[in-house]
Amino acid sequence: MQDVVDEIAGIAEGSTLHALRAMRPDVRAATSGSEEAIFRGPSGLSEGERHAVAAHVARLHGDARLEARHAALAEESPRLDAMRRFADLLTLRTDQANPQAIRALEQAGLAPRDIVMLAQLVAFIAYATRMATALDLLDGKPGAGGTEVRLAPQSPGTADFGFTSDSLDWDSWVPVLDVAEATPEQLAILDASHASARTSPYYLLLVQEPAVLRERSKLFNTIMYGPRGASRAERELASVAESRVNGCPYCASVHAQRWVQLKGDPEVMERILREGVSTDMPPRLRAIVDFAVRLSAAPAAATQEDIAALREQGLADAEILDIAAAVAMFAWANRLMQTLGEPVRKATGSAAA
Repeated sequence: MQDVVDEIAGIAEGSTLHALRAMRPDVRAATSGSEEAIFRGPSGLSEGERHAVAAHVARLHGDARLEARHAALAEESPRLDAMRRFADLLTLRTDQANPQAIRALEQAGLAPRDIVMLAQLVAFIAYATRMATALDLLDGKPGAGGTEVRLAPQSPGTADFGFTSDSLDWDSWVPVLDVAEATPEQLAILDASHASARTSPYYLLLVQEPAVLRERSKLFNTIMYGPRGASRAERELASVAESRVNGCPYCASVHAQRWVQLKGDPEVMERILREGVSTDMPPRLRAIVDFAVRLSAAPAAATQEDIAALREQGLADAEILDIAAAVAMFAWANRLMQTLGEPVRKATGSAAA
């Protein structure tokens, strides 16, 4: 079974990369399920509109393969300008999201469920292009390189809020589902997604597109918690580094806590949160963070030098692909968390990204 990542990376059956991906069959299955739900499932957005936005986002990422895949099925509509502007924000300026961007979509006629689908779509393309880029690099293909990587978020709001390892809550800028009105399917998906999903604004927002949330939750869980391969702690480290650069305090706080729970060095993590991803750390962690930051910021920024640095620190290719998958997953997660709502300081409360 192939998924979109295999297809755009040109992975042939019987190849070394095919065997590498076969080690995580659930990632392939959930990637395919996510694409099916996003592009062919029922929605207030037409299939032509969805493909038009996807082609636009792939173009912003510089991924001609993904662009061609969607451009052939794209159709124009009067509200696509507003949708593309929102896609620009999610793709290029995640640290500058604001509720006014949501209001612009509402004024263009998008219902809350449509806004959820649009955000999931844009974030899925961000995930897929990073996965394919990582496989290209593992296959020995040179990265484009030369892409500037910002090492600190630019949003004044994020700077004012700061980064912390304290537990945070999250408020939605989009109306969420009243759990009392949830269907049996929605309740089942909430319960399968997270233990506190029935009381989480984040999940009560996303479950308005239940099939997408179901597949995305499967994908998140197998990428972050799958056995063997890269250690759980190193996947969490990559996720924090990405969230720190993207300006996502919520995701950074959740996964900083998990790093410490998995016996990661709390002092290193506090420096990452306080000083940024350039802070001093041991060589193996440095190689993981550098790769995560470049692949996160723009897939074209990651190069063969990043892969060589990881291998020099003893990471096998299966472990490197796990790190890349965590980065790709948080390219998705950060875009939902940052552009559909905002973190808030509260005494308790935490949910999975």
